[in-house]
Amino acid sequence: MTSPIKGRHLSADQKAALRQRLAAGVKPAVAARELGIGRDSASRMLSAMLSELASAPPEKTPEAARRELHDAAFWRKRLKTAEKDLAKVELMAEQLAGIRNQPVQPPEWLLAAASPKRSRSVIGLLLSDVHAGERVDPDEILGLNAFDIEICRRRLRRYFAASCEIGPRWTVDCQNEGALLVLGGDLVSGDIHEELRITNALTAHEQVRFVVEEIAAGIGHLRDTFGRVHVVSVPGNHGRVTIKPTAKLYARASYDTLAASMIADRYAGDKRVTFQIGASRDAVVPVLGHTVFINHGDGMGTGGGQGFIGPLAPIVRGTKKVEAQQARAGRRPDLILHGHYHTSANPGNVLSNGSVPGYTEYGNGLRASLEPPMQWLFLLHERWKLRERVEIQLEDPAVPPLPRVRIPATMARAAA
Repeated sequence: MTSPIKGRHLSADQKAALRQRLAAGVKPAVAARELGIGRDSASRMLSAMLSELASAPPEKTPEAARRELHDAAFWRKRLKTAEKDLAKVELMAEQLAGIRNQPVQPPEWLLAAASPKRSRSVIGLLLSDVHAGERVDPDEILGLNAFDIEICRRRLRRYFAASCEIGPRWTVDCQNEGALLVLGGDLVSGDIHEELRITNALTAHEQVRFVVEEIAAGIGHLRDTFGRVHVVSVPGNHGRVTIKPTAKLYARASYDTLAASMIADRYAGDKRVTFQIGASRDAVVPVLGHTVFINHGDGMGTGGGQGFIGPLAPIVRGTKKVEAQQARAGRRPDLILHGHYHTSANPGNVLSNGSVPGYTEYGNGLRASLEPPMQWLFLLHERWKLRERVEIQLEDPAVPPLPRVRIPATMARAAA
């Protein structure tokens, strides 16, 4: 009797015959004996056939085929609907972000889902041109103004206190999400001019420490009043560490950025206070579906004042250049915030900030308009955009004292 043939030596005809017998229901041992092959080969063949049968798709009946065609049309329609919905979501996300193709990580409350009952709002504070450490000698400007470190402290505290008092009055008819504090540059006087290094009351490092303490305390006041605070920082020209302006490392080599980073360290463990401190001289912030563009003002592509109209002409010209540049980049600002010119104005969708020192020797030399120290407070509304705004006066209005000059006796008698 010949020995059975192993599976690896089976011919194609033997495999076909074995498959036919196993498919007909013949047991592997019987089929192996009939074909003169090993039992293991027949068992492995049966296992392979069972695996193929399990993995094979079931036969389609005519009814199943027709149902499949119906389902395919149904899902194609659903796909088109989903694509339309996705396009709407992408557009909404783009509007909420306020920008296109640029990563932004604002706090969630700035982008929270709309309330079904009440419109949302955000209180905004534009704090710029603090010039902490600068000293304005009243004798040099005939007593029109004075500024030193104590006056600076008093005015900053007045600004935060007024914001926390006025802001809640604006939000009685809406759901306020929090406060947006914009640090618009020139927080310190700096050392960019020789005369500042001589006359400043504090060194640049002491100036930074001063503004960190005062602004950090103000943020705590805002947090307790409005619940949440998002702080955005851009650098100014007085905060630079170089004598001449530079194009590169403008934000990173700035005392303004250093101060903002130190303040952020104070609130590192507080989730109610968030910070946006970038390497650019500009900042873009999405607020309730609106785009806020921030620059100190020295980077808007225009110079100083112009004729009797003063700085208003370069402000308008500069903001138009910003709008054109941002439009080419696929963005369109709904609100532009800046300082630098020490002139408070609201031309269109622009808030130009005043200053904390107010009238200075530099302004007096230009015969600039006598503007009191002031800073903007505003309310951004989900539906109405810039709905409220007010210039917070940092000093009580008062009749200026008589000029500090001596009048000759003959002139005094003639006047009498």
